[in-house]
Amino acid sequence: MQEQNEEQLLKAILEIRNWIRAAAHSPVKALLEATLSDQKSRMAYQMLDGTASMEQVRIACKMSPNALLALASRCTSMGLMESNGDKKRARLFDLSDFGLMDGGTSTKVGEKS
Repeated sequence: MQEQNEEQLLKAILEIRNWIRAAAHSPVKALLEATLSDQKSRMAYQMLDGTASMEQVRIACKMSPNALLALASRCTSMGLMESNGDKKRARLFDLSDFGLMDGGTSTKVGEKS
């Protein structure tokens, strides 16, 4: 009986998630566009996936340490990024899902764009 209730609860939660995801798409896209207004900031945001260090992203994007830290802090405070257990920043959204990444833009550390 409890397993069936848990299954129904999971089904309801997944449906709610899908509705929220659909309803939030346009506002999240607008927020990402406003916050990440140039290609360099978009590339940095995309690379900050929780695996790359700030130093790796800074070098790959040719950004100053202060500019990258400011971008990451702004994104974190706006709910676009979080800090994981290793104190690495991790983006919460994939820019390609919103059509905000150029096809040739690299998203992994060490890749050439």
